[in-house]
Amino acid sequence: MVSTVSGGLSGHSLVLEFSEDDSDFSGVSGSVSDGVMEDDDMAYYERAVLEIARGDKYVCMICTVEMDYTCKMYACEGCYRVFDFDCIREWALKSTRKTAERIWKCPNCYRVNSKVPASGRPTCWCGKVVNPEPNPLNPNSCGQTCDAPICSHGCSKQCHLGPHPQCDRTSTIRCRCGKHRKEAFCYDLRSMKGKYRFQCREICGLPLACGIHTCQRLCHSGLCGPCPAKLYSKDEEHRIRCYCGLESKDFIECKNVKIARELSKNKAGESWIGAFSCNRKRKLEYRCHKHSFVQECVPSPSISCTLPCPYSPELLKTCPCGRTPLKDLGNPRKSCTSPIPNCDSICGKKLACGKHACPYRCHDGPCMDPCTQVDVRRCACHQRLFSVSCQFQGEPRCNIKCESLMSCRRHRCTERCCSGRPEAERRRKIAYSSRELLDESLVESQHICLKECNLTLSCGIHKCQMKCHPGKCPPCLESDSNDMMCPCGKTVVEAPVRCGTKLPPCRYPCIRVVEGVSSCGHKPMPHTCHPLTEPCPPCTAPVFKPCKCGKKTKVRTLCFQNDVSCGITCNKRLENCPHLCQKSCHLPGECQKSCKQICNRQRIHCQHKCPLPCHGNSECPDLPCNVVVPVTCECGFTESFLTCGANSEAVNGQATAVLPCSEECEIHKRHLQLKEAFGISDSSDPASRARTESCENLALTATTFEELELPYSEQALGTFARQQTWCTQIEETLIKFMNDAEKSSLHFKPMRPAQRLFVRNLAKSYNLYSESQDPEPKRSVFIKKLDNGSSIIPKIRLADSLLIYQSFKQMENDKKAQRMESQTTTRLINFPSVAETKLKSAENNAFMLTNLSADTAEDDLVRLFAEHLKPTLVKNPQFKVSKSKKTAYIYPEDYADISTNVERDLEALVGHFDYICKESFIGDGVELCHIDATTLEDPAE
Repeated sequence: MVSTVSGGLSGHSLVLEFSEDDSDFSGVSGSVSDGVMEDDDMAYYERAVLEIARGDKYVCMICTVEMDYTCKMYACEGCYRVFDFDCIREWALKSTRKTAERIWKCPNCYRVNSKVPASGRPTCWCGKVVNPEPNPLNPNSCGQTCDAPICSHGCSKQCHLGPHPQCDRTSTIRCRCGKHRKEAFCYDLRSMKGKYRFQCREICGLPLACGIHTCQRLCHSGLCGPCPAKLYSKDEEHRIRCYCGLESKDFIECKNVKIARELSKNKAGESWIGAFSCNRKRKLEYRCHKHSFVQECVPSPSISCTLPCPYSPELLKTCPCGRTPLKDLGNPRKSCTSPIPNCDSICGKKLACGKHACPYRCHDGPCMDPCTQVDVRRCACHQRLFSVSCQFQGEPRCNIKCESLMSCRRHRCTERCCSGRPEAERRRKIAYSSRELLDESLVESQHICLKECNLTLSCGIHKCQMKCHPGKCPPCLESDSNDMMCPCGKTVVEAPVRCGTKLPPCRYPCIRVVEGVSSCGHKPMPHTCHPLTEPCPPCTAPVFKPCKCGKKTKVRTLCFQNDVSCGITCNKRLENCPHLCQKSCHLPGECQKSCKQICNRQRIHCQHKCPLPCHGNSECPDLPCNVVVPVTCECGFTESFLTCGANSEAVNGQATAVLPCSEECEIHKRHLQLKEAFGISDSSDPASRARTESCENLALTATTFEELELPYSEQALGTFARQQTWCTQIEETLIKFMNDAEKSSLHFKPMRPAQRLFVRNLAKSYNLYSESQDPEPKRSVFIKKLDNGSSIIPKIRLADSLLIYQSFKQMENDKKAQRMESQTTTRLINFPSVAETKLKSAENNAFMLTNLSADTAEDDLVRLFAEHLKPTLVKNPQFKVSKSKKTAYIYPEDYADISTNVERDLEALVGHFDYICKESFIGDGVELCHIDATTLEDPAE
């Protein structure tokens, strides 16, 4: 039995499959009754622990290897799926390298994680113990209390996999205003808002910020807020006035009262207490009575004609830009109305935009507003640079179409100057896996495709209703509430029937077979039940029917066959030509309309027949005859094929032509003489041997293979000498091919390279085109006759040529032997014995290791260096450490009598030994030295 547990975790479903076959397993935490696990009551994460403890069911989702209690484990915090620690770490590292945010997702539930598991530091379920000991009863559990901070008390369960249970402890909590207390369960505190406080429904009563009123809200948390009470004036004479005194009110909310520190006064000397600020403005004059300013309603308002004029010479000391004192500009000012001189400096004051400074020269009045300076900005897609005025608040846009792939990977972005293009270009350069390409969360929001998919689903009927998406469409979820059944009613798929469901094949007989009814009257052919859209198999009962042409009235055929033919050729004379109809049995009146046969009538000017397509009852055209006829020379050796060419202008054509004898005729005569010279004869007449002596002088005149003028190459004759049976078969095949006038090409079966070479060499002798075709091991040779008709059969066969060649080579070898024997001179010289020279002794005969470490022994030297001395001439190497433990020697046993060859081996190894010494930290280095018996008895430092 297979059970499926699914739960909504992070928008995904977790599916775990398990079997009840191993219900006799015990010793794992869970519900156990009489040795049988209650699978229906067990959570999927508890079952995962059970299967890991069993070790034969639970597999890692990444490497698909069965996990047991000895494995290093990692569990997802979202879905609690367990993975092999090394697998999930490698998964996380690969994922973080491909994303700019350095995140990775759970392979099961796609939960986003930013922390990669540390190398070599797997932990238990609760995370307290690193590299926990194998636990066969509760895998990967450290046995300690979980103590996860799910509440103030912590999780009280033993180190476990899966969600934490609710806390059953009680806590004392206060109401929101802090006046009352009560006991509550810890798991109920999560449902309470605020800091686990309840509402006692009493009035707060705390004093408000005004210090006069108290809070009238019901029990609450946090600050009481501003005072909502209203203050009213006593009468019309004591109205509540603003700071400047231009407005007054009958009442005001307490929270809006802001009493000034000083009394407000006017020019008439009247004073009052301002409580709020109105929206009116006053125009006031300076003491000079020539300049004025505007003042809003503020505490302690100014009185007109009381403030000094800021343009008076006593207060204004610099030019308008503030860079140059007025005394340096000359023309001292006498009153506030005197003009203020300007300097030649740039104003440089910050403009309202906050980015630029005023570019004007020192001036009176306000600076540039609005700012008209130009900035260089990139457009939204970062493809173009634009010069934009500072006051332009929007983003410049170019006219370049984005053309980036949308999230569905089917459409492309058609926006111009798309702000998502820079991110799309960066994403395009990253190599994503096929699974990551389907993840829309990796695509920028501008390129999320919002079109409807509208593709036809796998059912072939309905359309996909999802938003345009990458990858395959989901299966069709439409269903039918009616049962699906076959025509006989014995095979049924019960409702609801999902769209695309196919009725399984019905193994029962068709209803018409059961009823024994058919349209032709014969017994129906036995067959199984099939859909009504498919016809029953045709009736195959044997019957007799007349043929179409009417020549036979009884033709044996099958019942369903309506087109009956006797197979006899029609042979009726055609209407427009002298030929007969070549169609087989057909209906009357359906003879050939156009004749496609060859005319084949006798030509007038030669004995050949007309080869043209049928031209009806008209006379044959007076064209030159194209038939190839053989033409020979006087001796009959040279034969050629010429076109007849006979017509009204050239009667008989080339039929009576005679060729002149050529050089080949002379060569043929020479070959016949050579055969006679070497004793080769096709007849068994003993007289042919007698003619050998008479032709011997002619045979001896050939000094090279080329002078023999054989039609075959020397390589082909050598192959024939080794494989005469196979080569003869190839020769016979070529001769048969040459004699077949209708055949223009020949394709041999696949052969080995040496065989293909022989075939191609032999084809050259026949003047044939050849080439090798197809790759090994199916490579073969293709040959073709030349279009100019020059391909011929050699006049002498391979066997005869081989006998001539062998005789020629034998005579050539005999001549060489005679020539060598006549030219060889033997001279005997006595050499005195030479004493064996002694090898030069070597200058260096040992390795010396300097400044050895204190714990280095001779066994260490043997372990590090002995293996490298085996393939050298250093025989029976000795290893010796000095008494002071500072120096060591490696030398051959016969160090006193070694040769220079042994010294060369020592020189070749000294660099490698020096590297080994330094890498193993046993000394400072290795160098060559010369030792003797004194050195070994008491080695010097």
